Amino acid sequence: MALRNTDRILVLERYDPKNKNVGLIDPQVFEGKNNLHLVMDPATLIWTFRYEHGVVPPTLKARFTSFKLAKEHAEIYLKSKNIKIVEVKD
Repeated sequence: MALRNTDRILVLERYDPKNKNVGLIDPQVFEGKNNLHLVMDPATLIWTFRYEHGVVPPTLKARFTSFKLAKEHAEIYLKSKNIKIVEVKD
């Protein structure tokens, strides 16, 4: 079985495009200009969130032992901001 990529991009979309309030989420993630990455450190096997440019919101600064846990945490946080994960690019 092949190991999946250790740097995955979460593609985000607003539930309601008319609602522009997304909190501390960079609005450029919706245009593909600043992707939200979920990256695993191969030495520690810990997953963390990163933007291509800038700092992620404090809620997403946690560290996770699995991709699944990190994604579930992000889904809960993003749902409170009316944002959903529509795709994971591997």
